[in-house]
Amino acid sequence: MFSSDHSNPVVQTEESLPFRVDIASRKHLQEVASLRAATYGKHLPALAASLSEPEPADFARGCEVFVAKSKFDGSLLGTLRTHSNVYNPLPLQASLELPERFNGTRMVETTRLCIKGSPGASTVRSALFKAMHLYCLEQKVDWMLAAARRQVDRIHDSLLFMDVGVPNTYYPMAHAGGVPHRVMCLAPFDAQRQWGDCEHPLYRFAFETHHQDIDISMAQDLNFDWQCPEGGANVTYLPERRLMPRPSTLYQSSRPMELMA
Repeated sequence: MFSSDHSNPVVQTEESLPFRVDIASRKHLQEVASLRAATYGKHLPALAASLSEPEPADFARGCEVFVAKSKFDGSLLGTLRTHSNVYNPLPLQASLELPERFNGTRMVETTRLCIKGSPGASTVRSALFKAMHLYCLEQKVDWMLAAARRQVDRIHDSLLFMDVGVPNTYYPMAHAGGVPHRVMCLAPFDAQRQWGDCEHPLYRFAFETHHQDIDISMAQDLNFDWQCPEGGANVTYLPERRLMPRPSTLYQSSRPMELMA
């Protein structure tokens, strides 16, 4: 179904990464939680104390946990989690009413982005976001959203995310310990054009390179009608799903995404 070689008209080159990006299995989630606690402990120690164990959203339908693991020793190098509004509002909608243009649209929010410090950290981050962008294209998502605290918001600026409302405005986020965040968005199907127009330095990595090491074939198939509830709706995470590959989907890299600088 989805493959960059067919859906992206640009001729792509092959590139091998020193790590693999895929969807976390249950056995990885404790290691994911430990990395979250260590990463958030540097900036948000009160929140970090609650992150030492996997969260309910890690198991929920409509959410995915992406992981980057070293090919050398299998260690966890980075992770992020996505929330879709297929069944529930996005986490940020508990703290902010989105403008009317987002009503009834398919949205995915990126949360719990954590990268283990290393010289290749920026590449790990870029690959995770490329995987997330591929996921959003496959799921026919209208908007990718992120709530970013100060400093991290500059990374999203560099990816051409835009504020959902008044520029450079910060809102306290309940799911991030009440710390003020900018709420930013990017339309996944516009990313290639926008990056090409500005000759983005990561354009080649994102749109002209095929990475066999990015494999999101274990992601849930959400290609059905989404509920798209508004922010006031109650959040009820549906029962845990089984991780099963989707053999009909060639989901490996390439029609990329907004990568971190």
